[in-house]
Amino acid sequence: MTFTGLVVHGRKLGRTIDFPTANLDFIDWLTPIPKGVYAVSVYHKEDQYIGVMNVGNCPTIKEVQLSQNTDLSIEVHILDFVKDIYGEYLKIEPITYLRVEKKFSNLDELKQQISRDVQMTRDLFSTMSVEEQKPISL
Repeated sequence: MTFTGLVVHGRKLGRTIDFPTANLDFIDWLTPIPKGVYAVSVYHKEDQYIGVMNVGNCPTIKEVQLSQNTDLSIEVHILDFVKDIYGEYLKIEPITYLRVEKKFSNLDELKQQISRDVQMTRDLFSTMSVEEQKPISL
């Protein structure tokens, strides 16, 4: 399963904890996927990247700006990516489910978990063949 989302402005909190995210307004989304954290392939224009995506309600962060079309938020931290892409579209392919979404006691705990999620994603993609890097069926 793949989907496309428009990158919209969020609270910009991710960049303050060293994990900037692309917040997606998924206007063409037809089937929501289970809440949680995923290792994903991200396509921007002609380029492919890897990333960590959270689908959920961001329970650690209060008053999160959610998508205009649902009570869910979709945020993608694109690894090794530094570009201004507001107003542009990303295509996302979930590769594997990493963990359930959960509430952390503070931002430091959240940051530590995101670091682990990023390392798991790097490790996963480094051991996968191109053929194995296909989207998961949800």
